[in-house]
Amino acid sequence: MGDQAALPAIAAALEVLDSGIQARAVIEVTDAADEQRLRTGADLKVTWLHRSRGDDLVGAVKRLRFDAGPVDAFVHGEARAIQELRWHLLRDRGLRREQLSISGYWLRGMNDEAWRAWKAALPLSVGGNG
Repeated sequence: MGDQAALPAIAAALEVLDSGIQARAVIEVTDAADEQRLRTGADLKVTWLHRSRGDDLVGAVKRLRFDAGPVDAFVHGEARAIQELRWHLLRDRGLRREQLSISGYWLRGMNDEAWRAWKAALPLSVGGNG
């Protein structure tokens, strides 16, 4: 799960999955022109979200039905969205921290220096430094 900034990392994570694994990707991009072919050996279902039509990563993940069985989540993108998804996955979905690879890559309205300062100030329990 993630936005356009996380697309290279999502693609790399999917490439190493073997056949027989159920994988689900939810990716927010500007519009259909930004969609990419994703390679994987897994049984992959991709949902492309388009900001140009008002799609929203957080809302889409909250509506997502999880299949039965264990879930591991790779979630990266805009920091505030990722912070909300972290709490949703931990509290509402009951995932454990070891089931998550989750990190904010950037923060809307901030340059890189301001973003790093904001992130460093977060308590570790919320996701600072990670």
